[in-house]
Amino acid sequence: MKRLLMILALVGLSLSGTEAATPLKNAQPLPAGGAEGLSPMSFGLTYNNSPKGFAYLSSEQQPDIFVSVQHGTPQAKGFFRCRFDRMSESGDPIYHSPEKVQTPWSAAKTFPSNVRIFQDGDQVWAVRLAKSYIHVSQWNGTGFEEVCKNQISGFEYPVASFDMVRRKRGEVEVVVLCHDGGTYRPETYPGDRQSYYDGAGMYRGDLHASGLFRFTVDDDWQQITRVEQVSQHMRLMVGASRVACVYNKARTLDGYLVAGRLGSLKYIPYVAKLPKGGVPALHVMKNDDEVRVHVAYSTQMVPYSAERGDCSGLLIGGESAMYTYRFERMTAKGAPIYAAPHVVLEAHAPLYGGSLTVPNVVDWDGDGVLDIVAGNSEGRLLFFKNNGTDRQPDFARSVELEAGGKPILLRPGYYVVQGPFEASWGYLCPTVFDWNQDGLLDVVVSGSRAKYEVMLNRGTKNEPKLDAPQVISCDNLELHGSWRVRPAIAKVGDRVVMVTMDDDNALHLYGRVDDLHVEDLGLLRLHDGRRITGHNELPKEKTRLGQWGRGKLRFVDWNGDGKLDLFVGSVKRSSYPSPEQGLPLARFLKKRYGLQVMYFENVGTNEDMRFAEPKQMQVDGKDVYLGAHSNAPEPCMLGDTSQGWNLLVGAESGKYFFFERAHLTYAGYDD
Repeated sequence: MKRLLMILALVGLSLSGTEAATPLKNAQPLPAGGAEGLSPMSFGLTYNNSPKGFAYLSSEQQPDIFVSVQHGTPQAKGFFRCRFDRMSESGDPIYHSPEKVQTPWSAAKTFPSNVRIFQDGDQVWAVRLAKSYIHVSQWNGTGFEEVCKNQISGFEYPVASFDMVRRKRGEVEVVVLCHDGGTYRPETYPGDRQSYYDGAGMYRGDLHASGLFRFTVDDDWQQITRVEQVSQHMRLMVGASRVACVYNKARTLDGYLVAGRLGSLKYIPYVAKLPKGGVPALHVMKNDDEVRVHVAYSTQMVPYSAERGDCSGLLIGGESAMYTYRFERMTAKGAPIYAAPHVVLEAHAPLYGGSLTVPNVVDWDGDGVLDIVAGNSEGRLLFFKNNGTDRQPDFARSVELEAGGKPILLRPGYYVVQGPFEASWGYLCPTVFDWNQDGLLDVVVSGSRAKYEVMLNRGTKNEPKLDAPQVISCDNLELHGSWRVRPAIAKVGDRVVMVTMDDDNALHLYGRVDDLHVEDLGLLRLHDGRRITGHNELPKEKTRLGQWGRGKLRFVDWNGDGKLDLFVGSVKRSSYPSPEQGLPLARFLKKRYGLQVMYFENVGTNEDMRFAEPKQMQVDGKDVYLGAHSNAPEPCMLGDTSQGWNLLVGAESGKYFFFERAHLTYAGYDD
């Protein structure tokens, strides 16, 4: 009897764990797992968040934060308030889901970028700064109402960012980051926007730098001092994007912190009277000897308050999760030291994998349950462990996978398709597959570097251990193609084959020879022998070579006939199978914005593949739009699989949308 009770108790625990997981819902994002559903905060169908400031409104413990969303679907754009909830045991701040609030700019097609939230006592302001005016609105409890719009003068350069700090009664200092006006993208000929590098591989445009300026306004927001330059020159930082006024209660920290879009951070201490030539900048540090660099990119920074009267912390977003940094102390040389970042969490949130996420649904840790392994535009490879079941999964927060004993972070560096200011965008596109057929899952990747690399698994099924990436070659030449492509890999007969997008942007088949070498098996073709490419030839697109590639390819026997069909995820301007007639472009031009996932049925054989004309995926005959930049399809056996494969799609927003097979339908060129 005692043994029976123990068995029943264990069964009860098992059932309760299964029931705790949220059932998958068709055409909805996967929920974050665990009882509280904690995940990095995200903002609907957008790939970018821009923190604008904080205010103590919901709690005296930690402030609420305000964030603007300027990119993504129309429904995602707007200005949001995130109410503070509590701190996690590990010190991560937890916030409630974002709430949209009204501003004087809410009706604008594009929300202005140069807006900051400024709390002064109990008053909270939304301030917008342009080259010739300052526009001020006040918090009314539910949104912001316009107070004034005053003229300012004295700026020679374009305004990039600004912040504010009260120096004394009746005076607020406005600190402004200005670009030097350089042209980033050069033209070789009229209309050319892509010839970034010369024959020697040198960038042809201007890697524009910035300078820091300041002026003072009174309590009526009228300018009362002239503009003066704080920095020594306009070379304060290459690619600078944001400035924050930081200080602690003791004023041992008091100055201006500048962030670059690639993650660099510099500090200029405050001095009341500027010396001739300005004040030199210091690097922000993580200890006395090492420079602190932000973990992500497209660095959108504002100060963050640790407590009332203290503005020493940082809140940084961008095309990634949002992070907070805590100020620790100053070095002997007067540079600030900031601790390791904490991610900003959202309760009862969708699962988040970073912008432009590319998922693989596999049993990564060998426990018999399907997990998610995904790349993202940061260049990281993440593992989401499934603590539930395949039918009713419960995905934990991601952990970074390692290769060669180091966290995976693959980035292009100086030379990249859209210029060196994308040096920190990895666009990691992984395919998890047993590449060397030793019974262990390996990872083959491409991305912004447009080359193909393999990370071989030297561990076990239960404890994978990846080698450092090694380049895959064809005829001893680095296998190269168009960028941001996830290769499709399968075993055909006794051989592993791989499909990429080649230098002509065509789907190209290769066969594995050994771990690091493949051989050319020719192009993939349609039923009538035509090759399959992904770009279009619209007049405005011909010089936008960055729109090439970007295909997320996946083999699967979708219809159960024993032959490998092909899924292709794309951007909304892609045109498969040809520039003249293709999907999703043909439907996009008719303003039919749908899921950018195409299904190619294999009407040949696995040994001699031939594909039918592509069809675009729909849901119950209707289009579903997840954003312009990336739809990464992953046929999977999650959820109810009684009718076969279901579909998971990684979206540019970092979310994973689940689609039940029974609801998936198709549209052709003319539909």
